[in-house]
Amino acid sequence: MKKILTAAAVAAAALLAAALPGRADDLTLSLFQNSTNNLFQSSYPEKDQITSLAFSYAKGFEPFSLFTDGGYSYLYENSSISYYTQQLGLDYVFAVSSKTALYFAAKGAGTLYRSEFSDLNYLAIGGVAALKSYLSPSSILKLNYNFDYRDYRWSLFDYLSHLAYFSVDKYFPSRTTLRADLGWGYKYFLHPFPAPEPAVEEPLASDFVATMGYGGGRGYGGGWGGGALPPPETSGPGAGLQMASVSGLVAQGLGERVGIQVSGLQQWTLSGRNPFGSVDEFYLVENPTYDVFSWNGTAASGQLTVEGPWHTQLKIGYTRFDKEFPGIEAMDLDGVSLGVLRRDKRNQAEARLEKNFSAVSLFFAYAYIDNHSNDPLFEWDGHFLTAGFEWNLNWGKGG
Repeated sequence: MKKILTAAAVAAAALLAAALPGRADDLTLSLFQNSTNNLFQSSYPEKDQITSLAFSYAKGFEPFSLFTDGGYSYLYENSSISYYTQQLGLDYVFAVSSKTALYFAAKGAGTLYRSEFSDLNYLAIGGVAALKSYLSPSSILKLNYNFDYRDYRWSLFDYLSHLAYFSVDKYFPSRTTLRADLGWGYKYFLHPFPAPEPAVEEPLASDFVATMGYGGGRGYGGGWGGGALPPPETSGPGAGLQMASVSGLVAQGLGERVGIQVSGLQQWTLSGRNPFGSVDEFYLVENPTYDVFSWNGTAASGQLTVEGPWHTQLKIGYTRFDKEFPGIEAMDLDGVSLGVLRRDKRNQAEARLEKNFSAVSLFFAYAYIDNHSNDPLFEWDGHFLTAGFEWNLNWGKGG
């Protein structure tokens, strides 16, 4: 705990020292207060509150820019999984022509949990390459590629991934926007399986993944288990997952203050399967078993945006998910396989109210999620509240 707080204090002091007039370009400080009645998003509700302090800072050195961001999140009831995260990178923008630009970035990042869950600590390196081109005054082509490599203290989770997206936006005088996206990704777990162990009555690493977050096994509630297991000294062969997606969006402005949008997504698993015994989602706490590669299926959403008086904005949205998890079997509460892949159907409603001042933004958000699953552990609903503010300081470039 002291190490994490010390790291946060040092980073904050460095940023504040750099953010003197004539030196800094852009600095954002934020504070978020979150509350939920289902932290682990399971059929065993767990109430908790999360306070998050975060910052982001960018300094321009034409044509390069240095950026960093970080934050500390403290959980009141499950303080053992409080964590600090930090990212640092350098990016570059190159104008190919008056209509086309290239963007490149290299970055490094890391996350530190408290000692009870230090096995989930990781260091990461990554890169981004992007192209943006105006096909016409009213249409834009975008290409994005992301590479990430993560090295966890518990090597079971180590992976590298590639994500590529292609999109075209088209704008019409009627205040209509159309967008089409194609996506592809590949994630390779370097050594997801521990070497075979003797037949003893002790949990294996795969058992920990399957029960992580539920007090040591299915049928138990009350938070995470009694600490992470040590990393395996040896591991089995790697495993890869390949996915593809297609999505579209239609947005329409209704006058000067109202807008609506509807979007849809279809995602497929082209090859591979999850190497874990279970896939779990947690509220605002990163879980290495769950990300965009973990599922295939569909999503459909709609959103209403209203620009109110005094620079306020209200957004109301609804999303429907239908997800299947390749390689993950649905199980009963005793951990016995039901003989089918896990499938979740989720309804999510949310609202966000934001008030913008010249340099400060205040917001309040609420979401309700109703998740139905053929795995009874993931038959749940929950309420999620967030309130916070962001303070943006900008001194311009070359000061």
